[in-house]
Amino acid sequence: MMTLTFCLGFGNQKDFLNLFEKLWKKLLLNSKKSKSLEVLKSPFKLVQSPEIEIGIAWRSKTRRISFSQSLNKISGDIICPYPPGIPLLIPGEKIDIDRLNWINNQSLCNKDLVNFNIRVLET
Repeated sequence: MMTLTFCLGFGNQKDFLNLFEKLWKKLLLNSKKSKSLEVLKSPFKLVQSPEIEIGIAWRSKTRRISFSQSLNKISGDIICPYPPGIPLLIPGEKIDIDRLNWINNQSLCNKDLVNFNIRVLET
């Protein structure tokens, strides 16, 4: 598996676009599996809010269940596999079918997401 991790800030970076394009092309050329490189569209909106405030969800009473059984539950956990270290789910977010399927698909690339348990809010 090959990953590309980067962080975009709000500052102007000298010649960033040219550098990024050059490095991306180099990555593709050096990859033996360049045909398998594809961008997977996530089910997330560009900006969204959790069902419950993060702090409240984090401190709420929870129970641990298998992620595969978490459909329509509110997360009490953060799912943040490394690499790349970008949260896939934060406390307070509802685990709908699109998100559940998307995170399950991510398990094909990240062994930390295989058969794991998650804390969900007690109802």
